[in-house]
Amino acid sequence: MRGVKTKDKELRKRLAIFLVLLIIFGVLSNSVRKVYNKKENAEKALARMEEEQKQLELRKIFLENSLERLETEEGIKFEIRKKLNVAQAGESVAIIVDENNIASTAPPSTSTWSKIKNFFGRLFE
Repeated sequence: MRGVKTKDKELRKRLAIFLVLLIIFGVLSNSVRKVYNKKENAEKALARMEEEQKQLELRKIFLENSLERLETEEGIKFEIRKKLNVAQAGESVAIIVDENNIASTAPPSTSTWSKIKNFFGRLFE
Protein backbone atom coordinates (compact mmCIF):
# COMPACT_ATOMS: atom_id res chain seq x y z
CA MET A 1 0.00 0.00 0.00
CA ARG A 2 2.85 2.33 0.54
CA GLY A 3 3.66 2.29 -3.16
CA VAL A 4 0.10 3.34 -4.03
CA LYS A 5 0.13 6.27 -1.61
CA THR A 6 3.50 7.42 -2.93
CA LYS A 7 2.25 7.36 -6.53
CA ASP A 8 -0.89 9.26 -5.52
CA LYS A 9 1.16 11.92 -3.68
CA GLU A 10 3.59 12.17 -6.57
CA LEU A 11 0.71 12.58 -9.03
CA ARG A 12 -0.76 15.37 -6.88
CA LYS A 13 2.62 17.11 -6.66
CA ARG A 14 3.01 16.95 -10.44
CA LEU A 15 -0.52 18.26 -10.92
CA ALA A 16 0.10 21.12 -8.45
CA ILE A 17 3.39 22.01 -10.15
CA PHE A 18 1.67 21.90 -13.54
CA LEU A 19 -1.09 24.22 -12.31
CA VAL A 20 1.43 26.66 -10.81
CA LEU A 21 3.42 26.67 -14.06
CA LEU A 22 0.21 27.15 -16.04
CA ILE A 23 -0.74 30.16 -13.89
CA ILE A 24 2.77 31.62 -14.27
CA PHE A 25 2.57 31.09 -18.04
CA GLY A 26 -0.81 32.85 -18.13
CA VAL A 27 0.49 35.84 -16.17
CA LEU A 28 3.58 36.10 -18.39
CA SER A 29 1.57 35.82 -21.61
CA ASN A 30 -0.78 38.55 -20.37
CA SER A 31 2.21 40.80 -19.68
CA VAL A 32 3.63 40.11 -23.14
CA ARG A 33 0.25 40.99 -24.70
CA LYS A 34 0.15 44.30 -22.82
CA VAL A 35 3.68 45.19 -23.91
CA TYR A 36 2.80 44.32 -27.52
CA ASN A 37 -0.29 46.58 -27.38
CA LYS A 38 1.81 49.44 -26.00
CA LYS A 39 4.34 48.91 -28.80
CA GLU A 40 1.56 49.06 -31.42
CA ASN A 41 0.15 52.26 -29.92
CA ALA A 42 3.62 53.82 -29.79
CA GLU A 43 4.22 52.99 -33.47
CA LYS A 44 0.86 54.55 -34.44
CA ALA A 45 1.67 57.68 -32.42
CA LEU A 46 5.11 57.90 -34.03
CA ALA A 47 3.60 57.66 -37.53
CA ARG A 48 1.04 60.35 -36.66
CA MET A 49 3.75 62.64 -35.27
CA GLU A 50 5.93 62.16 -38.36
CA GLU A 51 2.96 63.15 -40.55
CA GLU A 52 2.35 66.23 -38.39
CA GLN A 53 6.05 67.10 -38.65
CA LYS A 54 5.86 66.96 -42.46
CA GLN A 55 2.80 69.22 -42.43
CA LEU A 56 4.52 71.67 -40.09
CA GLU A 57 7.60 71.74 -42.30
CA LEU A 58 5.42 72.56 -45.32
CA ARG A 59 3.71 75.29 -43.30
CA LYS A 60 7.12 76.67 -42.29
CA ILE A 61 8.20 76.82 -45.95
CA PHE A 62 4.95 78.58 -46.87
CA LEU A 63 5.39 81.14 -44.08
CA GLU A 64 9.02 81.76 -45.02
CA ASN A 65 7.95 82.41 -48.61
CA SER A 66 5.24 84.77 -47.38
CA LEU A 67 7.79 86.68 -45.31
CA GLU A 68 10.12 86.97 -48.29
CA ARG A 69 7.27 88.33 -50.39
CA LEU A 70 6.35 90.84 -47.66
CA GLU A 71 9.88 92.24 -47.73
CA THR A 72 9.23 93.64 -51.21
CA GLU A 73 7.08 96.68 -51.94
CA GLU A 74 4.83 94.70 -54.28
CA GLY A 75 4.21 92.09 -51.61
CA ILE A 76 3.24 94.72 -49.08
CA LYS A 77 0.81 96.32 -51.56
CA PHE A 78 -0.67 92.93 -52.35
CA GLU A 79 -1.27 92.09 -48.69
CA ILE A 80 -2.79 95.51 -47.98
CA ARG A 81 -5.19 95.12 -50.90
CA LYS A 82 -6.04 91.57 -49.87
CA LYS A 83 -6.66 92.25 -46.19
CA LEU A 84 -8.07 95.79 -46.19
CA ASN A 85 -9.92 95.93 -49.54
CA VAL A 86 -8.38 99.23 -50.61
CA ALA A 87 -7.55 100.73 -54.01
CA GLN A 88 -4.87 103.15 -55.12
CA ALA A 89 -5.63 106.68 -56.19
CA GLY A 90 -7.02 106.72 -59.71
CA GLU A 91 -8.32 103.14 -59.58
CA SER A 92 -12.01 102.41 -59.71
CA VAL A 93 -13.69 99.78 -57.58
CA ALA A 94 -16.60 97.58 -58.61
CA ILE A 95 -18.77 95.98 -55.94
CA ILE A 96 -20.62 92.88 -57.04
CA VAL A 97 -23.63 91.99 -54.95
CA ASP A 98 -25.40 88.65 -55.13
CA GLU A 99 -29.17 88.93 -55.65
CA ASN A 100 -29.87 86.24 -53.06
CA ASN A 101 -28.11 88.27 -50.39
CA ILE A 102 -30.14 91.36 -51.22
CA ALA A 103 -33.42 89.51 -50.73
CA SER A 104 -32.30 88.01 -47.42
CA THR A 105 -31.14 91.34 -45.98
CA ALA A 106 -34.37 93.21 -46.76
CA PRO A 107 -36.58 93.66 -43.69
CA PRO A 108 -39.54 91.31 -43.65
CA SER A 109 -42.86 92.94 -44.45
CA THR A 110 -45.31 92.87 -41.56
CA SER A 111 -49.04 93.04 -41.70
CA THR A 112 -51.06 95.87 -40.22
CA TRP A 113 -52.43 93.64 -37.48
CA SER A 114 -48.85 92.65 -36.47
CA LYS A 115 -47.85 96.31 -36.30
CA ILE A 116 -50.81 97.09 -34.02
CA LYS A 117 -50.00 94.14 -31.75
CA ASN A 118 -46.35 95.18 -31.56
CA PHE A 119 -47.34 98.78 -30.75
CA PHE A 120 -49.57 97.78 -27.83
CA GLY A 121 -47.13 95.12 -26.72
CA ARG A 122 -44.37 97.72 -26.42
CA LEU A 123 -46.66 100.08 -24.50
CA PHE A 124 -47.16 97.59 -21.67
CA GLU A 125 -43.59 96.33 -21.37
